[in-house]
Amino acid sequence: MIRKWMSLPLLLIVFFAFAVALSDYENLYVDTARIFYQTYGYLYTGSLNLVTAIYLDFRLLDTLFEAGILLVAVTGVSYIAQHDHVEHNPLFMLDKFKIPELFVSLARIIYPIVLLFGIYVVFNGHLAPGGGFQGGSILATALLILYYIDLKKKTNLQLIFTIEKVLYLLLISISMISFLTRGEWFTNFIPLDSNLLLKSVFLIALNLIIGAKVALGLTAIFISFLKEGR
Repeated sequence: MIRKWMSLPLLLIVFFAFAVALSDYENLYVDTARIFYQTYGYLYTGSLNLVTAIYLDFRLLDTLFEAGILLVAVTGVSYIAQHDHVEHNPLFMLDKFKIPELFVSLARIIYPIVLLFGIYVVFNGHLAPGGGFQGGSILATALLILYYIDLKKKTNLQLIFTIEKVLYLLLISISMISFLTRGEWFTNFIPLDSNLLLKSVFLIALNLIIGAKVALGLTAIFISFLKEGR
């Protein structure tokens, strides 16, 4: 009861600070960045999707950190999931309950649709909402559906971890090429005066790498949890 009464004044302080911030919102708001992105986003990057233009060009360094966080998370899960016990039933989370045949049949129908949609989102991230992170999550869902279709499916986790690390190194390497072509770190290495279609190739390549990395990383986390069965 005492803790509940103590939380009340803290909430009032938070609401008061929030109200003060909103009262001075117009003075704090600066739209310089918005105007710049709207004016030069497409011309500089060749991306109709300004979000992609920002996170794969103007703020590519932030994206590298985000991809790195996922890599650390996957590595952490793989380390925690290691044990010396014999896995008598590595798929207990799935076959503990009998999966209805209707569900398996629906999974077989949905799988190619989800897979194609994920590829579409990755490839068209510079033209419409989407990109490597979103498309990679969808592709991971498609890969995980396979476990409901075939419960005896085996996967080499170490190979997945290795490929994900290689993709991250490839992502960093491609991002650093811009220093040789533009004299700037971590941006589109295609010169600014080049064709817009050529600039978009850089965005597609990075979305493909990120999409594959995210898909493998999320799949590896899921499989690590499944292999916790003993």
